[in-house]
Amino acid sequence: MGKKYFILIEVLVLLILSSCFREGGDENAVVISGSELEYYGRVSPQGWMAYPGTRMKFEWNGACELSIALYDSLPNSDNRGDCVYMVIDQKDTSKIQFHAGRNVCEKSFDEGAHSVEMIKLTESQVGMLRVDSVSISHVVGQVAIGQPTYSYPRTIEFIGNSITCGYGNEITTNTAGFHAINENVMKTYGARVAEHYKAGAYFTAYSGRGLVRNYDGSEGGLLPDFYDRWIADDPTTRIAEGGYLPVDLLVVNIGTNDMNSEVTTGKPLDSLLFVNKYVDFLCHLRKIHPSAPMICAVGPMLNDDYPTGARFLSRCRNYVRQAINLTRQKGDTLVYYHEYLPQTEPFGEDYHPSAGTHAQMAESLIQCIDSLRIFQ
Repeated sequence: MGKKYFILIEVLVLLILSSCFREGGDENAVVISGSELEYYGRVSPQGWMAYPGTRMKFEWNGACELSIALYDSLPNSDNRGDCVYMVIDQKDTSKIQFHAGRNVCEKSFDEGAHSVEMIKLTESQVGMLRVDSVSISHVVGQVAIGQPTYSYPRTIEFIGNSITCGYGNEITTNTAGFHAINENVMKTYGARVAEHYKAGAYFTAYSGRGLVRNYDGSEGGLLPDFYDRWIADDPTTRIAEGGYLPVDLLVVNIGTNDMNSEVTTGKPLDSLLFVNKYVDFLCHLRKIHPSAPMICAVGPMLNDDYPTGARFLSRCRNYVRQAINLTRQKGDTLVYYHEYLPQTEPFGEDYHPSAGTHAQMAESLIQCIDSLRIFQ
């Protein structure tokens, strides 16, 4: 959502690992691979992390030099790559922005139990990451490699657009244009809601994409299209039947780009088509997730004041409610409606919600989930 203007900015690399982006290791290095690397989220079978919130971790016991080599593909046109959180020993978290191509990070560790986790903060349009190698060298004594696991009592999938991705939420100045460094999925309403319920979170979202029309009026790469892909921009990565990640709750927040496409194209949205496509998408989700409740949300970037006379919020509310009612008439009673309050200042980039607004959205959604007694 929101038109993307990729602007050259000064080089900004936030380091967590001592001496990041330099070669290292020795010929006696121990390689950590296979099941010793634990992934979470919609990660492709080849190990590509494209969607925001995808993550990887590993653990070991012992003193050594650690070297992580990652490849960042499809960087955006400002020649800045993906941003990640690197979490050391489950407590020290810092942010890194990679450059296009191969990146190498190194750090020394003393004796004891250690872990490293990498969480992708940016969305598919910024790039996709692959861990090329993880190795330890200059070992002091013996090193034991662990078998880490991600274990959550429940999982929530957040389906949407730039709001769900966290577009521009790390600043509170309404600057024009998208900058990867200002996007942080871990500061979104979805991440906050998942944390509240101690749940795992999947973020199947992409800025600017819609249900029947994208923000720019195009009709390719729509949300229902990329939902079925391991990598949003690659139609050859279609998920096989039975390959979707299981979830306990789906939160669908779409429609904002479809409505705003009226501004960018000057053409009215086909409301009947929108409602029917929404019903089709909900039915598709139900086939994949037979028993998961679905909450269909509207807002918070829509309101009835802009553009004058368009009544975007009222119309989208009406369309989504119609889709829910039609879906319920088909026998699916686990579909619900939720509406966020229209946002107020301060705004993030391109009038997107700031982290503060995301916190308010999270509180609102938690109240909705509790009222529906979904996790009780």
